[in-house]
Parts: sequence; structure tokens; C-alpha cells
Amino acid sequence: MLKAGNKSVRGDVLTQEHFELISNSEALGPFRESLRDRLSQSGLDEKGSSNVTLAVDEALTNVIRHAYGGREGKIRVIYEDFADRVEIAICDNGAKFDPTLAKDPELPPKKPGGLGCYFIKTLMDKVEYRYDKSGGNQLYLTKLKGRISK
Repeated sequence: MLKAGNKSVRGDVLTQEHFELISNSEALGPFRESLRDRLSQSGLDEKGSSNVTLAVDEALTNVIRHAYGGREGKIRVIYEDFADRVEIAICDNGAKFDPTLAKDPELPPKKPGGLGCYFIKTLMDKVEYRYDKSGGNQLYLTKLKGRISK
């Protein structure tokens, strides 16, 4: 289930939207489409938009599989479009895990899987993690505008 909140403007934020997802893979498709729509209007180049979509998809998949372990839970996503960047916060109350501390995998991988955190860290310009007892896991992803994406 995907619920989009109202748009608002804070500081130099051009657009801010809040989404609430249920932790199952069926929620990812509709959210992915909403994210692509917003990114297409953000001024990011096509490669940058694709990188953000993939990084967010990997982060949400990790929350569903690992933070909640297949149990139902809420995932809150905050999308913010600034003049010079796009920021996305992914928040959940699942098991604590800091993806910024995950070791980079051996490439090429010897077995499938295990590349999600690596993709997130390499596709985004900035990745930050915070844990708050009341707010749970908080992953902040930033993609800068006006740069040729990797």
C-alpha cells in the first residue's frame, strides 16, 4: 500500500512528499513508479534518476527482507527536491542495521546477492545512517544535480 502525503515547502525545498509503505515487495512497484515520476521532474539526468531509483529500491528491499524479516511493518519515505540535489529518507522500525558500515563485496561476486549496500553507496553521492529509539532506522540518500552521473 502506498500513501502519498501533501506537498509542502520547507526552506529551499522545492517539493517535499511523504509516503508510507507496508513492508512487502508488492508495495515496491507502485512506489517505484511514483518515484520515477518525481525524479523526471527534478532536473536530474536520466542516468542519475535511474541510479536513485535503483538505490532506493535496494534500500527498501533490504528493509523488507532484513529489517522486518518478512514480517509486516511500516516504511516511511520522505522525498525532497532541492535546487541542487534530491534527498530521500527511508525510515523503519525493524532490526537495527547501518548499511554504511557494510563491507564492499569482492567483485565479481562468487555467489548471487549481497550487492545492495554496495550499489546504494556507489550510486548515491551521499549516504548517511542514523538510529533513533523512537524513530528507528533512518537512511538518508542524496543525489546531486548538475553532474554527469556515473
